[in-house]
Amino acid sequence: MLNFDELEKGFSEEDAIAEAKRCLQCKNPACVGGCPIENRIPEIIGAIAVKDYQRAIDIINENSNLAIICARVCPHNDQCEGSCILNRKNAGIKISKLERFLAEKEMELTLNRLRGKVAVIGSGPAGLSVAAILARLNYRVTIFEAQNKPGGVLRYGIPEYRLPNKVVDKQIEIIRNLGVRIETGVIIGEDLTLDQLFAMGYQGIFIGTGTGLAKKLGVSGEDLSGVMQAIYFLETVSLIRDGSLIDRPYPVVAGDRVVVVGAGNVAVDAARTALRLKAASVDIFDIVPEKERRASDKEYSEALHEGVKFHFSASVSKIHGDRRVDSVTIQKFARQLSGRDSSILPVSGSERQLPCDKVIIAVGQKPFARIVSTTTGIKTNAQGYVVTEDEPYYGMTTREGVFAAGDVVHEPKTVILAMREGRRVAEALDAWLQSKNLVIGEIVPL
Repeated sequence: MLNFDELEKGFSEEDAIAEAKRCLQCKNPACVGGCPIENRIPEIIGAIAVKDYQRAIDIINENSNLAIICARVCPHNDQCEGSCILNRKNAGIKISKLERFLAEKEMELTLNRLRGKVAVIGSGPAGLSVAAILARLNYRVTIFEAQNKPGGVLRYGIPEYRLPNKVVDKQIEIIRNLGVRIETGVIIGEDLTLDQLFAMGYQGIFIGTGTGLAKKLGVSGEDLSGVMQAIYFLETVSLIRDGSLIDRPYPVVAGDRVVVVGAGNVAVDAARTALRLKAASVDIFDIVPEKERRASDKEYSEALHEGVKFHFSASVSKIHGDRRVDSVTIQKFARQLSGRDSSILPVSGSERQLPCDKVIIAVGQKPFARIVSTTTGIKTNAQGYVVTEDEPYYGMTTREGVFAAGDVVHEPKTVILAMREGRRVAEALDAWLQSKNLVIGEIVPL
């Protein structure tokens, strides 16, 4: 039986209070400095210690709207937990578990008075964050999600052993309880355009669609059967597991020898998922040296422990097979200096052939063009990312009233950073709408 059970369990109330009482309440808390969104962690912990959960929830909601998600997938040991002074005695406060405990207390929230009407495209971390903040500011918010279930990358891009679907469902329930409406199975750019959304009375639009289009490796044999993109692989596994793809076999089966190209967190997630599907072996190759590794320390160490083999300064230069992949050519790479510039180039004569059954490519992603190609006035850069402004309204695109943030604006980053951007954009969108003195359902003249 495949084991995708969540690895780490949460605190009971008794455990949470005991852990909170260990906090030293430092005068200059290093944990706050280690948090990318500067959560007032000692105050939150202090409120938990005296069972004042509503106060703790109010404080955390000042900066965080996806606490139940962040508690599981943020690299706490590299951020707040890693900065705790008690780590000097190997007794750091388990901030992530306290955050998770607190988030699970926040399940019954009431509808707010309405202030305006906003469409949010995409239900990933940026979209959920924007929706939650604007709902709390009394806006009528509708999320449009292309998949049949909401969650975006949280559901389909992060494996369940890191982030169980039931946890994503809890977060979605919290968002719904704020009064946010979620329309699934709606592809903006195909089923509806931005112009149609404005015509339907939405006064502001947020684009948080992420980067769903995978970049190719660009080597011969990439179109052979058995070669797949990591985002397709992870999404397919998730869809099979939640019953959305009936009678579809897993893309990796027991006994497969799997090669993964790339060593970011997506590549590592794909490798660890392949092991859970009973792959015989999983080898990761990346052209950068180990010191430039992009995966987090936690993901890297856990993958090593589970049996993933990492090969740095090496990559796949050819994929071989007759209709189906049967092997790859591995070539070494080295960084070479040319004046002030450096580049990573293949090492001549270093090729070797490695038998394999599946190749998973994780060398980056970029946004789909279906939204910007079906509207006017939204500028993108050469890589296809949406261009946004910092002033006067953070995150506004080159079309007034349309905002964007998260991976659709830049190279993919972490959940917490997408959430931070979502907060800034939500505040800017609110300021822009207030400057227009709009009433609910009024169509913005553009």
